[in-house]
Amino acid sequence: MINKHHNFLFLLLIVFLGCEKDDICIEGSENTSRITIGFIDYETKGVKDISLNSIRGIGLDSIIEIKSEGNLKLPLKANSNKTKYLLEYNETFDTLVISHHTFHKYLNRSCGYIANFIVKSDTEISKNSGWIKEVSIENDSIFNEEKTNILIHY
Repeated sequence: MINKHHNFLFLLLIVFLGCEKDDICIEGSENTSRITIGFIDYETKGVKDISLNSIRGIGLDSIIEIKSEGNLKLPLKANSNKTKYLLEYNETFDTLVISHHTFHKYLNRSCGYIANFIVKSDTEISKNSGWIKEVSIENDSIFNEEKTNILIHY
């Protein structure tokens, strides 16, 4: 009878000691960064806010919310080297094709991996009607959302 209790206590001790501190992904931990897109006036080259009608990710499952601030923060596909967005402005559509390299970074067992990106120079616009005049890459490394990565001239 004592032997059964010792076995149970030993098993219970192993279960409690088997849990590690990193088994919980703490809120506020590092996440996959989104690309930050700014808008500037094509003629004056000055920062200019824009009021887009809609943003649709081509081949993405996420819903893109439009905020009234000057910059857009959009997710990139971690399993592809291109991400496409259909941008609508004044009932005119243009497609932004963002080419990128993906680098996966292991955080820990509970949080898993995050993706970091490098924007490639062949990022382009597929003009349907032409409200976007030019796209320029300001910062090709996407490791945080603080810096503007791409400027759209319109």
